[in-house]
Amino acid sequence: MWQEQLGAGVDEIHITAGALILRAGQLPRIALVVAGIVRVFIWTQLGRQMTIRYARAGDLIGLSPYLAGTDQWNAEAITDVSVKVLTIDHLRRAGAHDPELPWRIAQHVAAVTAEALRTVADASGQPITVRVARHLSEMALRGLDGRTVVHISHQRLADAVGTVREVVSRELTALRANGVIDRAAGGVRVIDEDRLANLAAGHSTLRAIKK
Repeated sequence: MWQEQLGAGVDEIHITAGALILRAGQLPRIALVVAGIVRVFIWTQLGRQMTIRYARAGDLIGLSPYLAGTDQWNAEAITDVSVKVLTIDHLRRAGAHDPELPWRIAQHVAAVTAEALRTVADASGQPITVRVARHLSEMALRGLDGRTVVHISHQRLADAVGTVREVVSRELTALRANGVIDRAAGGVRVIDEDRLANLAAGHSTLRAIKK
């Protein structure tokens, strides 16, 4: 929907995995994700990252902070990403041709807000296994060979979850021991997608690892 309404005639920008698309302290901007996965997050007062949402092809990022006038949001490319950077004039011109656009924008902002609230609730109330599983599910990308892979380091995954590297490493070890994931170059490969989804939803638990 956004691609048709807002992306026509706007040049694509290609960003490598790990780079920031939005950076706190800079003027907020709006971007349409054309390809790849983007993680939107803020820094807490304790110096930890709190993930707000993940965006994929067809999603808008930066609209909520732009309209709110805040410069505290960041957006990181989880994979190589292509985006189209938009201006408020793009929105105004599109709105002039589509009177329903302001309502869709309001729905988008409301959905992002609801997602951010869920993230805060998860960070404070969900077990760490659930949180790690949910972030892995959000970052997963199916390759041309049909395999689902998460291209992420232990440290970057820990940043996304809002914990430390040692905790994430322990959880990944448990997930491998339970046959949910396996090692892959530059990340992990998802072996059992249904089990990972159940863990992310809190509907399953991991078998304890015998030491």
